[in-house]
Amino acid sequence: MTVKVSATGDSMLLKTFPEGYPWQDIAAQIADCDVRLTNLEEVLSEWDCCASTYCGGQWINARPEVLPDLRRYGFNLFSCANNHAMDYSYDGIASTMRALREAGVPFAGIGESLDAAGAPASFTTAEGARVAMVSATSTFIDAARAGNARETIPARAGINPLRVKTKYLVTSEHLEALREIAQGTAINGERDNARKIGSLPPEVAGSLNFGGHFFVESPDGTEGKVTSCDKRDLDRIVDEVRRAAQEADLVLVSIHSHQIRRTSYREPDLFLEEFAHACIDAGAHAVIGGGTHQLKPIEIYRGKPVFYSLGNFIFQSGMIPKLPADYWDKYNFDPSLSVPEAQAIKTKGGTIGLETDRDNYLSVLPSMTFDDAGELVSLELVPIELGFGRERAFKGLPVLAGEDDAQLICDRLAQMSEPYGTVVSRAGGRMHVEVKARG
Repeated sequence: MTVKVSATGDSMLLKTFPEGYPWQDIAAQIADCDVRLTNLEEVLSEWDCCASTYCGGQWINARPEVLPDLRRYGFNLFSCANNHAMDYSYDGIASTMRALREAGVPFAGIGESLDAAGAPASFTTAEGARVAMVSATSTFIDAARAGNARETIPARAGINPLRVKTKYLVTSEHLEALREIAQGTAINGERDNARKIGSLPPEVAGSLNFGGHFFVESPDGTEGKVTSCDKRDLDRIVDEVRRAAQEADLVLVSIHSHQIRRTSYREPDLFLEEFAHACIDAGAHAVIGGGTHQLKPIEIYRGKPVFYSLGNFIFQSGMIPKLPADYWDKYNFDPSLSVPEAQAIKTKGGTIGLETDRDNYLSVLPSMTFDDAGELVSLELVPIELGFGRERAFKGLPVLAGEDDAQLICDRLAQMSEPYGTVVSRAGGRMHVEVKARG
């Protein structure tokens, strides 16, 4: 049987739909797909959970009453691993899971333990296809990681993590200068003492730890950053994908990542390529990324699609009605300021911030068709825009892109994807991706 899959970028729906919003137009584009996936980037609670001291940028919470509106689009699969999942601590993640379970929505990426957070969500389509989805995030505060029980120690709720190893290549002259600075400032003094008494593991051989950042001498003098997946998490997630592939007809992997290779948010980091390829090698049929709010390239790897980021699907981060006291403390604001007053100062009157960048309001809705053998036979993209220039009540909600935005999205995605050998074209109101990998 053929299976059609739709997927979106990050959904941050903080308010129910305003009257007059044409959600049906987007739902119609998703409706003919058997699998309809989105990434839920928020906590669902009644504002009755204590906030974490950390957050994924700012504290994102919505009442569970928004969930029925989100489901109007037709979603039947939710990815939940992201940097906002633990904004309201353990009670918040428990509340989110409770709301999703009460709604009967399969989800993955968060759980009462690491095993639960790492396990795939699964369901069977109306035509009988077995679908599994693994969700992970590489962007998180360490305290958000889920953990397993051990002997009498109970498990820890949290997200399914993909930790990342980072090292910086520098010239021999720069490395020697860093050593001198480290010695002169004693930046590593506390860490060195901790290692002497066994409180920290040994340093990585051949590298200089400079205040928690690792530098190595470049073999050819070229300086830059090199990232790779932490083997513990990569092996664990890949094993989960491999097991899922033995039982399911279709396996999807959702990855939430804010890391970038250099300075452009449009350029996937090296570890993300490593991760995506490893998942497909293990049996995944598609890897679907999100996180940095913007579109990133599409790669066809071994005949399977990798969306390095689908950007945003719903983006209402500027509509947060309540924030914890930590927000005022974080930005050193006067506690007497209201949320709108504090937000106005933070954004310099609405002139800076994510909500002022049009790129964060452009995206696509992929429609992937897989045949009986699990081979990708077609990949189409519907260009959408999130109302960047519309009034506040409608800003952040997706609608079908007009001609100018649609062509801009197509041109940009084609240009970004070209280094991966991916061909993107546009005809008949839709974008088309050549599904056979070059070479």
